[in-house]
Amino acid sequence: MNLDAHSIIDYVGKVPWRSNECIRVFWVKISEGSRTIISEHLDTLSSQELIVPIILRDVLFVNANAVLSDFNKLLEGNKSCFDKIEKNKYQQITIILLLKEDFKLSQISSPIVLPRWFPVLSGAETFFRISDLLLSAEVDLLHCPEAGIERLAIALYDLESNVIKRLREVESKDSRLIRSLIDTLYSESKTGSTETILNNFEKTTEAVTDPTAYRPTASKTTSLLSLLLKQVLKSSPDQLASMAKKLSEAMIDQSTESLKPTIFAIMLRPSNKVENLTRNWHSILIAAYQAYQLMNASAHAGEYPSYPVSLIHSNSRDLVRFLSEANKYICCLFEE
Repeated sequence: MNLDAHSIIDYVGKVPWRSNECIRVFWVKISEGSRTIISEHLDTLSSQELIVPIILRDVLFVNANAVLSDFNKLLEGNKSCFDKIEKNKYQQITIILLLKEDFKLSQISSPIVLPRWFPVLSGAETFFRISDLLLSAEVDLLHCPEAGIERLAIALYDLESNVIKRLREVESKDSRLIRSLIDTLYSESKTGSTETILNNFEKTTEAVTDPTAYRPTASKTTSLLSLLLKQVLKSSPDQLASMAKKLSEAMIDQSTESLKPTIFAIMLRPSNKVENLTRNWHSILIAAYQAYQLMNASAHAGEYPSYPVSLIHSNSRDLVRFLSEANKYICCLFEE
């Protein structure tokens, strides 16, 4: 996850101060880019509240029993960062530790007697905590860049298009091979010919002018993905496994590859052991449903609570990763 000074300050502002808290420390992993540049930008941008960035270069905070002494070393070693701040002008201070690697300890806290030169509550005894900024900051799902909604939309659109393309290829050889799937998808409504149904599927995807804004529903009868989502919504994990098997047969999938499912798909795996192909397509159906629900949450964010930035980002990244692999998996069926 790429971070800059603007996003860091924005996330800091999303973490409420605790009662009677005057000093807090957040660590941020900067895996790409210059920590020096980010530190300089933080100095110039943090006008709403007192934020002091520190580039952590020393080996500190690797032992939970040495937290207090390490924090004192951190303050003394970076005294120049605090000397330029007018003493007792501020009531609260946020320290940002910029790291190249992940912090060695989980969230930690400790009482401390602040140095007499410290700009906030100099010489006073207080309490401080060090925590992961991206776990502490919670954001809404609506228009949240960490959710990667546009990437999900493109991946989901490609998934639907690739499945339809493969079904069309199978239908050109023997339409009976996909008829069982179609009859299952349309079990509650009248169906037309296989040719007509595939034509409708293709027209629906071709009508999408901007894949980044693609958002499926579970009620559109001319959309293959909508019909599949409807099956997911009304099926138990075991019932969905039967649907996945039928889908793999309609795709004439003979692959030996095993797709790595999303975490969410693991939670909804069938109770009985299924063959590899069924497991792959079960994971694909669950991932499509997961992306569909995340898009719904993004579009109606006011109905949902906020969540940590890192959780939203990790979930989206894992889902995009799987959908990308699933699309490659389906495309390989054409090569076979």
